[in-house]
Amino acid sequence: MKTEYPDYNHSIVNLACSVLKYFNVPDIRHNSLPEADSVLEKRNPRNVVIMVFDAMGISILERYLPADSFTRKHIIRPITSVFPPTTVAATTAINTGLTPLETGWIGWITYFKEVDKNVITYFNSIQNTRIPAAPEHLAYAALPYRSLGVQIRETDPEVRCIAVSPFKVNRTDSTVQTKSIRENCDAIIENTKENRNFIYCYWPDPDEQMHKTGVDDKVNVEPILKEIDSELERLSKSIGDDTVVFVTAEHSQINSKWIFLSDYPDLKDLLVRNHSIEFRTATFWVKDGKKEEFREKFNNLFKDHFILMTHEEFLTSGLLGTGVPHPRLDGFVGDFVAVSTDEYCIDDERQDTTLIGIHAGLTKEEMDVPLIVL
Repeated sequence: MKTEYPDYNHSIVNLACSVLKYFNVPDIRHNSLPEADSVLEKRNPRNVVIMVFDAMGISILERYLPADSFTRKHIIRPITSVFPPTTVAATTAINTGLTPLETGWIGWITYFKEVDKNVITYFNSIQNTRIPAAPEHLAYAALPYRSLGVQIRETDPEVRCIAVSPFKVNRTDSTVQTKSIRENCDAIIENTKENRNFIYCYWPDPDEQMHKTGVDDKVNVEPILKEIDSELERLSKSIGDDTVVFVTAEHSQINSKWIFLSDYPDLKDLLVRNHSIEFRTATFWVKDGKKEEFREKFNNLFKDHFILMTHEEFLTSGLLGTGVPHPRLDGFVGDFVAVSTDEYCIDDERQDTTLIGIHAGLTKEEMDVPLIVL
C-alpha cells in the first residue's frame, strides 16, 4: 500500500473554507479550494450544499461504480481528508473549516483528565462500556466549535442554515432528521426552493456497512453506491441552476488486519492505560522510566506496519494540519503515537467482534476523497 499525507491546501478543510469565503465570512483560517471557488464564482448560486457520504472515497467509487456513472463523471478532482482520516476528526473539520490541530477533535477515543478515563468521544461513554463518563458531554464541553452554519448566519442572518442527517447535529440553526438517502435528497430539494440557503447534509453509509463486512462486500456495498449514484442524478435534475451541491466524503476505507496487545504481555505491561485516539492512530501512555524499553519493543515487533512517534514528534509533524493548536490537544496525546502505514490496526484486547472495514491510517486508499459538483 502507498502512504499518503493529507494535503491541507487541497482538502475537505479547504472546501469548507471556499463555502465560508462565498458567504463572506470574515475569519477564514485556511486557503480556499480553487476549483470550488471557480464553480461558486461562475454560477453565483442562491443555495450552497455540502453533501458528505461517510467513507465514499475515491477507492470505493472506483471499486463499485463504472467510469461513466453519473457520480464519477461529476468528479472535479480528488482531494484529501485530514489526519486522522476518521469521522470524528474529519466531519468536524469539514463542518468548521478548521484542522484537527485547531479543533482538538482527533479521534474516536479521547482521554479526559477530568475523569482520568478514555472516553468514546461522540457517545460520552467510558471506553469498552456503555457507562456514561460524566453527567455533561465531555467533548462538547471541552471542545466547543462553531459550525459552518453558525459562522454563515453570524455573517448574514438572511441566510437560512440547515443540517440534514439521520442524527441531531450539534450547534446548527435547524436539523432535518432523515431515514434514507432518498429523504436526504428530498430534504435538499424542498429546502432550496425559497430563500437563500446553506445546507450541510450527512449520510453514514457506505461506512457503517463496510465496517461490518469490509470494502470487498459487493453484495451489500454495491447497492448502496448504486443508490447514491441514482439519487444524486435525480437530485441534480430536481434542483435549479441557482443551487450548487458539493458532494464528498470525509475519508475512505480499507480492509483490516489486527494486532492485540494482550498477545504481547511484555509490551502491554509497560502501559499506564489502554490506547486512545484510534485503532490505526493509537496513542500510548507509558510507565515512568519505561519509554525507551517501550520504543524498542514496539519497533522490534511492528516497525513494518506502524510509524512510532514521540508526543512531540506527532504534534509537530504537520499531520494534524496547521493553525493554533487547541489548548486541550496536548493532554489528548500520550508519550507515543503509532500511525499505521498498511492495513494493520491495534487494539488492547481481543473483542467479540472487530471491524472489518477500517480507516484512520496513512494510506492513499483511506486519504483520497472526491470533489463532486452538481
